[in-house]
Parts: sequence; C-alpha cells; structure tokens
Amino acid sequence: MLSELHQKWLEKRGINVNIAIHMGTYSGKRGQDGQVVSHPEGEILCFPFIKDGEIVGHKYRGPHKTFWQEANGRKQFYNIDVLQDPQLHDGSVALVITEGELDALAVATAGYPYVVSVPDGAPPPRDHAGRLITVPQTTWDITPDNDTKYTYITTDWDSLAKIRRIIIATDSDEAGKRLADELVRRLDRVRCSFVNFTDGCKDFNEVLVNHGKDTVREIIKAAKPYPVDGVYKLSDFPPEEPIQTYTTGWGSLDQYIRPYLGAFMVVGGFPGHGKSTWTLQFAANMARLHGWGVAVASFEMKVVPYVTDTLMSTFLQGPIKFAASVNRKRAVDFVESKFTFVAPEKGDSETDHDIDWLIDRMQVAVIRNGCKMILIDPFNEIEQNKKRDETTTEYIGRAIRKLKGFAMQYNVLVCVVVHPTKGSNGLDSSELSLYSLADSSHWANKADIGAIVGRVGDPKVDVMTGIYIKKIRYQPDAGTIGEAFLTFDKSTRLFS
Repeated sequence: MLSELHQKWLEKRGINVNIAIHMGTYSGKRGQDGQVVSHPEGEILCFPFIKDGEIVGHKYRGPHKTFWQEANGRKQFYNIDVLQDPQLHDGSVALVITEGELDALAVATAGYPYVVSVPDGAPPPRDHAGRLITVPQTTWDITPDNDTKYTYITTDWDSLAKIRRIIIATDSDEAGKRLADELVRRLDRVRCSFVNFTDGCKDFNEVLVNHGKDTVREIIKAAKPYPVDGVYKLSDFPPEEPIQTYTTGWGSLDQYIRPYLGAFMVVGGFPGHGKSTWTLQFAANMARLHGWGVAVASFEMKVVPYVTDTLMSTFLQGPIKFAASVNRKRAVDFVESKFTFVAPEKGDSETDHDIDWLIDRMQVAVIRNGCKMILIDPFNEIEQNKKRDETTTEYIGRAIRKLKGFAMQYNVLVCVVVHPTKGSNGLDSSELSLYSLADSSHWANKADIGAIVGRVGDPKVDVMTGIYIKKIRYQPDAGTIGEAFLTFDKSTRLFS
C-alpha cells in the first residue's frame, strides 16, 4: 500500500500510481527490530525486487533522498521478470535499461512496460586524481570474481542472452555515461542502442515531467545503435581525395611504382643483388625530392659509414668520398635533418628487440621527428618474440598486422626488406615472387606494394638491375605490375 504522501509525490514526478503499485511499490517504516515493514503511513518508499513472482530483495528511499538496500537481498535488475516476455526474444520490442527505479516507472507510465533498472546506480566517473575514467570496449580486463558491482548481469545472463535489442538509457551525466559504457561492453555492443534525452533533461523521469509520455516514447523509438568498430555505412565515411602518389626519382620506374603514404611496402631479393642499396637510395630520394623525414632501422649494415654514405651519395648524386668539403657539409646536414636511425644499444643483452620494441621507436620517430617513411632492413633480423604455441607464420602475420596498422594510423610509408627462402636459391631474380620470401606467405598477401630487386646476370660482373614489381594494391594510381631496369654504377655505387 502506498501512503497518501508517497502517492502525491509520485504523481508530482509524473508516475502513474496504479502502475507503481502494480510493479510492487509500497510505503513502509522501520519496525522495532530495525527492519522495514509495510505501513500505510510509512515515510520509506519501498521498491521490491521480484524474481518469478517472489520478493527477493528491496531498495529503499527514505526522507531527504537517502537510499539503501536490504541486506543479503538478491542482486538483480529491478522488474527483471519482464525479461521473460517473448516479444523481447524475437526482437519485436527492445529492452530499456535505466539507472534508477523512478526512471523505469516513468518508462512504464509512458506505456512502454519493457523496462528494467540497475540495482545500485552508477559507478564513479573519475579516478582519485579527478580524471575521467576511460572504459574499454572489450571485456579483457574483467575478471568475474572481481566484477562485484555488475554481478546482476552474470546472475541472470541466461535470461539476458535471449534479448535481441537493448536500449541503454542511463542518466546523461558523467556517472551515467560511464555506467552506459560498462553495460554496453558486458551486454554485447552489437545489440545495444543509446538515447538522446530532450535538452535540459538528464533522465526519463525528467522527460516525463517536463515533456510528457509521448516524448518518452519518441525518444525510445529514436534510439540509435552504438557504433561498432569496423562496421560502417557509406554515410559514415568522410569525403576523401584519391591517394597522393610520389615519384621514386627514377623515371623508368615511376610507371610501375608510385609510392604513397599509409602503404605497407615489401622489397625482396637475393643477398648481394642490391636490394639494401636500392631501398636506401629510394628512401634518400623520398627525402631529397619530397622533403620526407625517414627513419631507418638497419640491422645488418653499420649505420656509419655504410648507411650514411649511401644516403649522402644519393643526395649529392655522386660519391661522398670525392665530394668537396662544402658539398660534404651539405650532405651531412641533409642526413642530419631528414633521417632518424633506429638501432639497439651496443651490448644491450637484456632488452627484447622485437616487433613491439621496434614499433615503439617508430612511434617516437614519427611523432618527435616528423618521419613520413620507415625503412626496416632486414625484417629477418628482428627478434622473434613468439607467443606460446605460435608458429613462425602466425608470428609473421601478427607482426605485419602491427606494421600495417602503424602505417595507416600515422599515415606513413612502411618499407620492409625481406630475404628469400633458402629453397629459392636456384631461381633467377625475375622468377622470385613475394611468396618466395622467408617464413610466410603473408608477405605476398598483405603487401600494398611488393617488389623484387635483382641483378640481371652475374651480380659480380653485370650492372643492370631489375626492379620486378610483383604487387600494387591500388592500380593504376599507385602503379602496375611490370619490370624496370636500372644501371648500377660500381664507381659511384648509385642506381640510374
């Protein structure tokens, strides 16, 4: 039974008294033993938590807006028996979840009975330092034994799992937004939608009081699905210009390769056939012609003088060893301003110089030094920190995903030099494919740009070098499959 005081209070809040009574709401007061008992003139508003028609717990609202729950009551959603409605199971209606019992009563008053409320409100939105807490979209950080605040979800998961559509309608303040994020990641984002309350209202009870039942129903009807990463409609994509491509610096090669930012490029070739020298000169051309900053992670060649001499010679278009002092200074300044070098500390045997270590340093080079290209030569020298039971092919695939993700996230060109398999030794360079590269077919499958570098004939004698283009993802804008030939001048050690 509801006291006259509580009836008037509920009516002032826009709540239909008969619906409140139907959902079990009554007035109570404390008995001699301190327990709350039903009383027609009680000052405590009682919200019973009912499971299968039986009261299994209570939440109380006392004078001066004090709230508490019955000790040892079942922790569950308020109005949980509505989960058994078959219309929720077939998706013809959606379940609304609110932050408080009054909001649930407001939704029911508006003629929408498919509503529950969380039992104990929202969690703190900020940490001890006053910073807003960011809630992950995944549940990887959740352990059931420690997830005590949300046991009402796992307790009735069998019933919740049957619900096809869920509308999250927590309060629009900071705490309510955190609660919404916590609910969504536990209830499956794909079936959850959100509401936008009318301006000036933070919950459904305020909407009911200020705008009426029709507006409550309209807000529910207008609920929008939470966005899911990786799933979009055409209208979700902003207008984009075609990819901007760049000259390589070799005119005969440009019709086959037009590099662009955000790409993952793979370069293969036999040892001694010039793939490292060519990729270094390619990097130097991107810096010389387009002003790119470049980070070089060279694991086989000494940075000084071999890598730096190649870069400086490319800049001068002649051998650095014969350069006049003024030109040498120009070349040194060029390398200093445009290049960043990534290399393990000498004698460091404690650090795992694996793909994660490398990506951390790549990030520094991009953010701090503005690099637009990353050259990794060769990939095979990076420590393979494989997971337990992970094959080499699986590791390569995981590493490539990280490198491609980095290229797209930071809009840089990532170029990786890879050795071929030992089984390819009997092939000519023109016969090599990206599938011939060591340890994994992922080099072929995941590359945006793929090339093989190889001497035509005997690499000790001949100077003609083939650049065999094996893969171009965005044809014809970024190039096409084909082959170009460059001459390697042994005296200057430059391709032309």
